[in-house]
Amino acid sequence: KHLIVALGLFCAVTLQAAPPSDASLDDLFTSMNLRGTLDQMLANMDQGMKAGMQQGLQQSMQGKELTADQRRQFDELQKKLMDAMRDELSYDKLKDVYRKVYRDTFSQEEISGLTAFFKSPAGKAYIDKLPTVMQRAGNEVQGRIGPLVQKLNGMQQQFLQQLQSNGGGSKP
Repeated sequence: KHLIVALGLFCAVTLQAAPPSDASLDDLFTSMNLRGTLDQMLANMDQGMKAGMQQGLQQSMQGKELTADQRRQFDELQKKLMDAMRDELSYDKLKDVYRKVYRDTFSQEEISGLTAFFKSPAGKAYIDKLPTVMQRAGNEVQGRIGPLVQKLNGMQQQFLQQLQSNGGGSKP
């Protein structure tokens, strides 16, 4: 009798902790629009990469202008870099990575609950509004970065001054 109860409990625990299936994970990814989220992330990376490369180019050119041919070559380089990034970070290439991470992190029961949430009106609203929330939060945080950098630089300068005044700083 005790063996049957123990076996039943073991089966219940084993079933409850069953890893999610590929089909259930794919259903979750579809309901949470993972492909669209990754596409948006790549578009944002593209903009950031172009801006960074443009700024780096301007600094390295020291005020000189590119010739039409150099501009074309630079534009081709940007396109090649972005194409390589899009290829390596595409949903199709990352899907198995996401499956593994989610499978290692969540049980089938949790995946089913998350899928139900993301298919609900509240879950759909969350998915639809998340990019706006992230952008607004990023803007708010960005406004704090400048003052934080100044504060950290001040702390570093104060530390260096203390080292020098205590005789701890060695001169080359």
